[in-house]
Amino acid sequence: MLKIIEERQQIIINHLKIVQFARTQDLIDLVKYSEATVKRDLIELEKKGLVRRTRGGAMIIDNQKIDLPYLMKIINFNEQDNKHKLAEKAKTLITDDMVIFLDSSTTTLHLIKMLSKFEGLQIITNGVLTASLLSEFTEVQINILGGTVVKKRNTINGSKAFNDALTYNADISFVSCRGFDLEKGTTETTEGEALIKQAFRRNSKHLVLLVTEDKYHNQYLHKSLALNEIDTVITDYNLSHNDIDILKRNNITCVY
Repeated sequence: MLKIIEERQQIIINHLKIVQFARTQDLIDLVKYSEATVKRDLIELEKKGLVRRTRGGAMIIDNQKIDLPYLMKIINFNEQDNKHKLAEKAKTLITDDMVIFLDSSTTTLHLIKMLSKFEGLQIITNGVLTASLLSEFTEVQINILGGTVVKKRNTINGSKAFNDALTYNADISFVSCRGFDLEKGTTETTEGEALIKQAFRRNSKHLVLLVTEDKYHNQYLHKSLALNEIDTVITDYNLSHNDIDILKRNNITCVY
C-alpha cells in the first residue's frame, strides 16, 4: 500500500516539474484517484516541502533548482489552456505592419499561429524554436538575435544578444518571466535572460507581460523589469483590489 502511495505522489511531482502548476482536477485525471486522495497526497507533499498548495491546485516548490530543459516544458504544450487564453488576449493588441519583440518563453509560443492573421508583421526574437515555428506557420518577416544558444534552452541571450536587440526598434514587446512580484517586478534565473527583457523594454514603445498564476509571489536572482517598466499585464491570476490598485499606481493596464 505504501508503495502505491509513493508511486502516485511521484507521478504528481514529475508532472508538476514539467507544468510548474496544475489544478486539482488535472491531477485527479492524471492519477485517476478520488479528489480526497489527491488532496491528501498534496498535503503530504507540502509537508515534505516539495509542493505549495494553492486555491484550486498546487505548484512545485523551488523552480530555480528544478530548471527543466526547454523541450520538456513544451511536452504538454497543447494542454496549456491558461497560456493559450493569455495569448488570445494579447492578440487584440496587435495590428497589421507592427514590429514586434517576442521572447523565447513557452507562454509567447501560443501567440505564433495567431500571427498568421496579420499582414506586414516583422518579428524579432531570441527564441530558436520561436523563430522556427514562426517560419513554419506564418508569413511574417523574422529576425533572430545573434549570440550563443544556451544549452537545452532553445534560447539566445547574454551580452551579445542584448547589444543586437538594441539595434532594433519595436512597436510592442511580448514577454513572460520566471517570477513576478507586485513590489519587485519581474525576475529571471539567468542574467542573460534578464538582459534580453531589459533590451526589449528599452527599444519598444509598449511592453506587455504575459504572466500565469504560478509566477506570482516568486523572486529569482536576476531582476529584469521594474514594475513601472511594464505597460500592460495579461494574467489569469485572481487579482485582489489591492493588487489592481498597485498596478494602476504604476500606470499598468491589467487584462485578466
